[in-house]
Amino acid sequence: MFQNYKIISCATLFTLFSFSATAEESTSIGLSLGSPAGANFVIKSDELGFPLQVSGGYWGDKVSGVELGYNFYQQKDSFFHSAQVITGYSDVEKNQFESDKWTYAGISATFKTGGFFMEPGLTFGSGDYSNPQLTFQIGWLWDL
Repeated sequence: MFQNYKIISCATLFTLFSFSATAEESTSIGLSLGSPAGANFVIKSDELGFPLQVSGGYWGDKVSGVELGYNFYQQKDSFFHSAQVITGYSDVEKNQFESDKWTYAGISATFKTGGFFMEPGLTFGSGDYSNPQLTFQIGWLWDL
């Protein structure tokens, strides 16, 4: 199942690269609370010629997750900062023998003022949760 998820995610991202986001080359790093791993490291960059974002964390076997996004819309001088297509994986341990897993794809929007940002999203996927699922990150980004 995870292999199919990787193939679908890669095919989706390569297809989306043909769309251009209106952005200057820049990179931001930060920290957030929320999906996919509870506490996440965040990198948003368009240095490679297309605007990507990665967030996630690994906190032992208890909680882990990663999310990859492609920004198809950016407006850097607005509170509504960007819209992106996202795909990700989350694993939250309930007890020593059980964990809740969620493999997903969806859309999210980034609202940003200064370094503070929040990012609500709507995802569909497979795993231990019902469809659709809301995702949310809140945190701080530093421009490099």
